[in-house]
Amino acid sequence: MPKMPFTITPEDAESLSQSDGFTILSEHLAEHLDSRFCPDHDCDSDEKTTSWITARDILHALLVPVAELFDKAQYVAEVATHAEKIEDLEYAYTGEARGAFLWLSCFLEQERAWTFTQGCPACVASHSLDSEFKIRLLYSACLLSDVHYPFTLEGPKLPSFMFFLESLRTALSEDALWGSDFFDRMTPKAVQTRDGIEDLIHQSLQIDAMLSAPPSPTPPSSGESSAQVSPILLPMGTSPGMKIKRSKMARRQLRLKAEEEQWVEQMLLQAWEKLDPAAADALPNTDQNLDAIVKTLPMVSVSEVVHDK
Repeated sequence: MPKMPFTITPEDAESLSQSDGFTILSEHLAEHLDSRFCPDHDCDSDEKTTSWITARDILHALLVPVAELFDKAQYVAEVATHAEKIEDLEYAYTGEARGAFLWLSCFLEQERAWTFTQGCPACVASHSLDSEFKIRLLYSACLLSDVHYPFTLEGPKLPSFMFFLESLRTALSEDALWGSDFFDRMTPKAVQTRDGIEDLIHQSLQIDAMLSAPPSPTPPSSGESSAQVSPILLPMGTSPGMKIKRSKMARRQLRLKAEEEQWVEQMLLQAWEKLDPAAADALPNTDQNLDAIVKTLPMVSVSEVVHDK
């Protein structure tokens, strides 16, 4: 039988047993999740069975909240953008939040079953080190374990799982593929993912609040107020007197559209400079600094190292 990759110390096991939230979760998983072992991982002792199931429960407590956060963020984006294509949902978010949304979307499309710890508990734990992406999400989830998830149900809170990082470090150092220095090399990516997910949480809440807010009442128009309204802002066929006021959500979408147009303009300019530098120098410079916009766009890497066991 393959060796358990993660080591849970007696002190950590005792701490988990004293957590009401983790105890309730473990009881729930024991009742509702299929915990049967596959033939390759059939345990010959209750102690080994308990160790595998405890590791599975820890992974469930770490990974499922992140997946639920993404599902909530995706729903908010669908309502906010009315996008017909799923790839357009990312435009509901900006900066690091957009990068995290894209990364989680790509990851969960392939690894949703593992993220929800479905199947043999030993397989779930063993496959945690299969790929760089899984390790990155697990590392980030440990860093996020102190964050209160606003989309989860009310009730007993899960404990911090920062202690599990040491177990992850040991498992990677003992793995023939990853080695002793992989944990430290993964740290910047894990921190970036954690920051992006936190930003995604905040932006999701902001958008959800704007969508849930009742529309502000429009005061009756008066001669004085209508005189201050530019006819350009009025719809065709409408007589002066009705002031046009965009909602917060509409203003946000216009800002995102402008950002996208500026990014396209910058990409075209760079391509033109490569093709004809002399002609590109003659082009007028834009008044806005596009570098800041380009730098904030997420870069999603699709290359990863996959553990072939």
